[in-house]
Amino acid sequence: MRLALVFFLLCITVTSLHGAEAKKEILVYSYHFKPPLIVDDKRKVGLYFDIVNYLNKASDEYQFDLVYVPRKRLEVMMQEGTFNGILLGVNPIWFKDRDRTKYLWTDHVLKDRDELISLKSEPFEFNTPKSLSGKVFGGVRGFYYFGINEYINAGNALRIDTEREIDLFTLLSRNRIDTALISQSTFDYMIAKNQWHDKFHVSDKPHDIYDRHILVPKDKTSVFEHINPIVKMLHTDTSWHKTLASYK
Repeated sequence: MRLALVFFLLCITVTSLHGAEAKKEILVYSYHFKPPLIVDDKRKVGLYFDIVNYLNKASDEYQFDLVYVPRKRLEVMMQEGTFNGILLGVNPIWFKDRDRTKYLWTDHVLKDRDELISLKSEPFEFNTPKSLSGKVFGGVRGFYYFGINEYINAGNALRIDTEREIDLFTLLSRNRIDTALISQSTFDYMIAKNQWHDKFHVSDKPHDIYDRHILVPKDKTSVFEHINPIVKMLHTDTSWHKTLASYK
């Protein structure tokens, strides 16, 4: 009887191991290294890790692993054909795929917007890029801000860049810039974390309002068909909404 029990447990273990090995690894790339999307890379804390964990719990076919890659390196990988994964948190317009013909795009994983922020003591209101005339604008090195890039490149305003989006708060506090472009998700997180509610002003009009999706190369159609229904589950999952709220 004891031998039969041992044999039974061994069968379960082998089957479980085989099932785990059968899961195919899929790299989930991201070039957004900022809270709340990525709060702590070492401890794997942040909304992007939460999304990947959600996919893993719902999938019996794939094992998803989040990997940070700088935007410029990512573009080189995509141009050279060495990009072998999916890309989290992006929008078709950012990859010149407005008609969604170059890549496959899941339903949105997050809704976000780009805010123009300033000090409350010197509030800035954005209407069009012309609002920046004579101003010093803060952005992230290598990031393209439609309309604003062109206006600044024409010599109508100055631009100071940082490596990290959260460093723009410091530039504003030190009066080195007049306004900065920061995503609403990051702004809300930093304001709540640091209790800066009375320090910064947000322009009534944002620079952009957009959805963040998962970009899937067309050679990974099976992956797309597998994860898109899971992504759609996020919208009605009350536990997911609680997760989102925990970062605000």
